[in-house]
Amino acid sequence: MFFLFIVLTALVTACLPLIVPYLPRIFPAVKIHPARSWLPVLAGVLIVISTQLPNIHISNQTTTFQQHFVGGGMYSAGLYIYAKQLFNWRLHWLVDLLVLFAWVSALGVANKMIEFAFLELHLAHIDTADAYWDLLANTLGGFAGYLLLYKSAKLRKN
Repeated sequence: MFFLFIVLTALVTACLPLIVPYLPRIFPAVKIHPARSWLPVLAGVLIVISTQLPNIHISNQTTTFQQHFVGGGMYSAGLYIYAKQLFNWRLHWLVDLLVLFAWVSALGVANKMIEFAFLELHLAHIDTADAYWDLLANTLGGFAGYLLLYKSAKLRKN
C-alpha cells in the first residue's frame, strides 16, 4: 500500500507541468514564469527509484537512509528549484539555503505524518525508530540534490 502511495506521488509530481498552467485561473494573483518541466519529472523518477535502492548500512539504527536521501531530499530539491523558477524567486544565497532547508524539512515531516497515518490505519508496517536518521538523510539529500542541479544548470549556461 505504501509503495502504491509512492507511485501515486511520483505520477502527480511528474504531471505538475501539465497542472501548473491552470493555477492562474484558480488563483488570479499568481504569476507563473517559465520553468524547466523536466525537474518534477526527475523528482517523480527519483522517488520511485529510491524504493529500489539497497540499504547502505550507514548505521544499525537505519535501514532507509538511502531512500530518504534520494527519494526525500533529492526529490525535494528538484521540486524546490522548479518552484523557484515557476514563481521567479530571487533570493540571496544564504536565504535560499534557509528556504531550501525549510522546504525539505516540511516535506520530510509531512512524510513522517503520512507514515504515521499508514501505521495507525494498519495499511503498512513501517519502522519509525529511525525517524531522526530519515530527517538527516532528507536534509543531506536536499542540499546534495540542490548543489548537483545548480551545478548542472550553471554548466549548461556556459
